[in-house]
Amino acid sequence: MVDLSFAAVQIFVFSVMVYFMCHLVRDVGAFFTFYLVIVCGYLVMTLFFRVIGTVTPDFDYAIKFAACIITLLVLTSGYLIPYQNGQKWYRWIFWMNGLGLGFSDLMMNEFGRLTLRCTSDSLIPNSNFGSQYTNIANQVCTLPGGGAGTSEISGTDYIRIAFAYEVKDLWRNWGITVVLIVGFLVMNSTFGEYFNFGAGGKTVTFFAKETPETRRLNEELEKKRELRQQRKENYGSDMEIASKAVLTWENLCYDVPVPSGQLRLLKDIFGYVKPGQLTALMGASGAGKTTLLDVLAARKNVGTISGDVLVDGIKPGTAFQRGTSYAEQLDVHLGTQTVREALRFSAELRQPYETPQAEKFSYVEEVISLLEMEDIADAIIGDPDAGLAVEQRKRVTIGVELAAKPELLLFLDEPTSGLDSQSAFNIVRFLRKLSAAGQCILCTIHQPNSALFENFDRLLLLQKGGQTVYFGDIGKDAVVLLDYFRRNGAICPPDANPAEWMLDAIGAGQAPRIGPRDWGDIWSSSPELATTKDFITATKAERIALVGSNTKHDQQEYATPLWHQIKVVNRRTHLSFWRSPNYGFTRFFNHVALAILAGLAYLNLSDSRSSLQERVFVIFQVTVLPAIIISQVEPKYDLSRLIFYRESAAKAYRQFPFALSMVLAEMPYSILCAVGFFLPIYYMPGFQHASSRAGYQFLMILTTELFSVTLGQMISALTPSSFIAMLLNPPIIIVFALFCGVTIPQPQIPGFWRAWLYQLDPFTRLIGGMTVTELHDRPVTCLPSELNTFAPPTGMTCGEYMATFFAKGGAGYIVNEAATEACQYCAYKVGDQFYEPLGFAFEHRWRDLGIFIAFVGSNLVFLFLGSRYLNFNRR
Repeated sequence: MVDLSFAAVQIFVFSVMVYFMCHLVRDVGAFFTFYLVIVCGYLVMTLFFRVIGTVTPDFDYAIKFAACIITLLVLTSGYLIPYQNGQKWYRWIFWMNGLGLGFSDLMMNEFGRLTLRCTSDSLIPNSNFGSQYTNIANQVCTLPGGGAGTSEISGTDYIRIAFAYEVKDLWRNWGITVVLIVGFLVMNSTFGEYFNFGAGGKTVTFFAKETPETRRLNEELEKKRELRQQRKENYGSDMEIASKAVLTWENLCYDVPVPSGQLRLLKDIFGYVKPGQLTALMGASGAGKTTLLDVLAARKNVGTISGDVLVDGIKPGTAFQRGTSYAEQLDVHLGTQTVREALRFSAELRQPYETPQAEKFSYVEEVISLLEMEDIADAIIGDPDAGLAVEQRKRVTIGVELAAKPELLLFLDEPTSGLDSQSAFNIVRFLRKLSAAGQCILCTIHQPNSALFENFDRLLLLQKGGQTVYFGDIGKDAVVLLDYFRRNGAICPPDANPAEWMLDAIGAGQAPRIGPRDWGDIWSSSPELATTKDFITATKAERIALVGSNTKHDQQEYATPLWHQIKVVNRRTHLSFWRSPNYGFTRFFNHVALAILAGLAYLNLSDSRSSLQERVFVIFQVTVLPAIIISQVEPKYDLSRLIFYRESAAKAYRQFPFALSMVLAEMPYSILCAVGFFLPIYYMPGFQHASSRAGYQFLMILTTELFSVTLGQMISALTPSSFIAMLLNPPIIIVFALFCGVTIPQPQIPGFWRAWLYQLDPFTRLIGGMTVTELHDRPVTCLPSELNTFAPPTGMTCGEYMATFFAKGGAGYIVNEAATEACQYCAYKVGDQFYEPLGFAFEHRWRDLGIFIAFVGSNLVFLFLGSRYLNFNRR
């Protein structure tokens, strides 16, 4: 009800703006009817979309149905094809068409109260072609419903002749709309009970087809697993990890800007991490655990960091981020990759370029064995509904970071979050194996049980406000940690879990704080802090003496050159699209279905006067493609960008390879969709078959595909989320459609907009080029019902009377030039006369295609600039 109330207000504001800005009939009853019809139209379409959402399992299926049905509703609404001119097989759809019924009601409401007056442009012949054409008795109004001898037309006659609408049917049509609302409401509630897509949770894990290479690798992994089981290994590993550096931090502070000034999240923190030790970072929620991890890993891009973070006593260089690994709390992976492919991708881009690929891939196999992922090595990662389980995804997250072969240390943010006790124990067991192999590890962990807690060597404990409570060894059964608390007035009960009890002791749990004063103050004056400072000082001196004052690490920001990044990222992206058949098929299905629907609706067009407008409407259907394409492209780009943010933070590859790969991966599908759309929509209505015409039209449709893809990706690159992008789509597409010269002819567009927006509208080039190519030199033969009849002056034949009109460039032709009483006039003789008043020219069609291609280029420029300089991953 709240949504309906809010929508009613929005619709009222919209109705007032449209009604009065467009200078519709000033009548209270007319406005009330207008508003009522708009409200009912909103309800019927909203409920219609909800029914589609209810009966379809996912977005791809929903957009298939929605795009096809919406196109059918628009085609049968009575505007693009008047009811009396439509194909007989689909006329019945009008009576179930909420759009058509609403449109007819609005037309009846407005035109039933109007009397129209023909301007000189609509009078044939008129004084613009000679002073002899001033007598209304010898002129005819060419508008539907017009006649000879008068310049006035009843609005009722206009809509009856043009659209077959009768004003008396207004409330009947409104009543049918109300019935549709009730019907959709019933279907929505009924189908909602019977269709429960996704309610079953995780269902299945898919595996990639085994190749000879993967079969050999899997056999080797199986042998390693059997050997490990025979040895009953828990913590050991044959894997050698070259992590020898020591990370230290002193007086570490972190401030972020707030409206009142600066807020300090971390306060004077000291600590270090050594190879072969597993260090836990714990504290209350909001104490700054993840913040400290981000600061140490150099992942913060907002705020001010002070203090020293040193590697072997020197400041980290540009290679620090790729020399460390950061397993984030959220397991963000490309769902179409297998586990082995994900690890290989990380190894290819993050290990040194000089390392042979065979050596990198061999190391990946060691990581798979270390993390006991032999049985899922070829499993598709997928998503939680159809893919790896939560614990398996967490192992993949750790494996991806290990595959980079970090030289310094491994950061992990809440690796046991969301896992059951057994899964959490397995993850910590893997971390223990890594530390035993010589890896430097620092991870945040939230309230572990005692079995997990005893696996850690050291603890950094924070309290709210970002202050240190304790940093040091934990000891067997947490004896060292508990001794520190005991000496400062807090004694742990024998039956308590030390990990939970210490959080209660510092006020981070449910129980009140234990101790005489603030634990942060106790730590700042404790001998343990002094010992920590002394150790840091001694360690820095020792490491500097060992490795020298200048780092020997490769200080390149990225491990591989740009061209290699483009090759590897592009290969993965193409494979991802290939393994997402729903994405490509949905787009192809929509293109073919829309083209066939439009082709059937305008099947075998004649050379009549009305067919000229209908051919333009067929061409206008091409402008529907951008709305469909960008609605698919934007979510795809946004989801891929989340993966890019994680991988770029680890300095795996730059922004350009990501943006370029997303464009290139769309190209094969764009070409296929262009062909699938072009063939039905071009040949079914009977467009010109000459190769020069058909080839140009195909190029225009292909350029529309490329324009739509790059437009969607550009909008996504310039906006923080697909939700914001979706909000921008309607106004962008509507502006393009309004000012392209079809919905509002170019001469009638207000001068301000015509001067620049009409010229900058990509659809202007699309519609202009395709229209002139189709209508140029196309002969027109009016049907008897399309002829306008008027009387020539006494003593003159129709040919003599109209001779001056045609000599001065007047359009059309006279059927019976020798007639002296009833001149039958057809408004157009050739298609060029139809489009010339719109400002289009056949000579400009290649120029229009070139400008349209330039719009594609501008989309790419903004796409690359947006992906390069706009980072919405604020940390």
